[in-house]
Amino acid sequence: MNISCEEHRSAVVLTLKGECTFEDVDSMRRSVQPFLDRSGLSLVVDGCGLERIDSKGLESLLQLSDDIRAMGGRLCLAGFSGDARLALVLTRLERRFELRETIEEAARAVSLGEAA
Repeated sequence: MNISCEEHRSAVVLTLKGECTFEDVDSMRRSVQPFLDRSGLSLVVDGCGLERIDSKGLESLLQLSDDIRAMGGRLCLAGFSGDARLALVLTRLERRFELRETIEEAARAVSLGEAA
């Protein structure tokens, strides 16, 4: 999997491309770690290039979400489709995460505090 994390004006964007499996969870966490101590962090997970995500990948996203919420921030998923979106639906996690179609919509939602 290809992972990148960049800071933008309104949010930090974590981009996931390829397949997110148990082997990638530590790399994903390390990419976001420098930003996790920020109170009120707005994190957008860009899943536009994500082909598949397994249970460990989903678990890692849940943990990130819980950690960010504990610090008064928000996490929003953007562009999840295909098998990655199906994994969210089958596990009913689409109810737990904020889902947006585009990165721009997600960044706007987390920075302005819009409801999901």
